[in-house]
Amino acid sequence: MKNRPLLLLIMLLSLFNMQSQVKVCETPKDDAIDLNVISVKKCDIKEKKVRQISKTNIARKRVNNRSRKKENNLNSSGNKALNLPNLSKEVLFTLVEEIPMFDACKHSNRENNIKCFKEKINKHILKNFYAEDYITENTKTKVYIQFSIDLNGKIINSKIRSRENNKRLHKELDRIINKLPRFNPGKEKGLPVVVTYAFPLNLASD
Repeated sequence: MKNRPLLLLIMLLSLFNMQSQVKVCETPKDDAIDLNVISVKKCDIKEKKVRQISKTNIARKRVNNRSRKKENNLNSSGNKALNLPNLSKEVLFTLVEEIPMFDACKHSNRENNIKCFKEKINKHILKNFYAEDYITENTKTKVYIQFSIDLNGKIINSKIRSRENNKRLHKELDRIINKLPRFNPGKEKGLPVVVTYAFPLNLASD
C-alpha cells in the first residue's frame, strides 16, 4: 500500500515523457511540409523562368523574321526595292501614265497630248494613202488598225483588219503605218514601256 503513491508517480512521469516524444516527432513533420512547400514554389519559379525564356525566344524569332523581311525588301545596294513596271508587258494607250509623243507635239496636259498624237497620225495617213487606188468608186470601207510602240519609240506588231479582207489594201496601210516617225516612248513610273494603240479608219472613194 505504501508503494502505490510511488507507482502512480512513476506512471505519470512515463506518460509525460511519451507526450513530449510525440511532440518532438511531430516537429520534423511540420518542417518537412514547409520544405515541400518551398520546393514547390521553387519549381514554380523554375517553370516561370522557362516560360519567360520561351517567350523571349519567340519574341527574338519574330524580330529576326521582321528583319529578314526588311532585308528581302532591300536590294543589293541597301536601297528599298521598288515595284517597277514590267517592261515587256504591253500597256493600252488609254491606260498608260505617259502616252508616246511625236517630237512635233509640245508636251502639255494629257488631253492636249492625246489630241496632238491623233492629229499627227491622221495627217500621216492622208499624206501617204491614195484611197482611189485601193477601193472601188462610191464605196465605203472601215478598216481597223492596231500597232504598238516599243521601248525605243519604233512601230511594232502592226495589224490591219476589215470586213472585205482586201489584202492589197491591208498591205499598203501596213506599209504606211510602219513609216511613222520614231516616237518618244510611253512611260509608266518614269520608265519606258510598250504601248498599244488602236483606231478605226473610214475610207471612201467618191
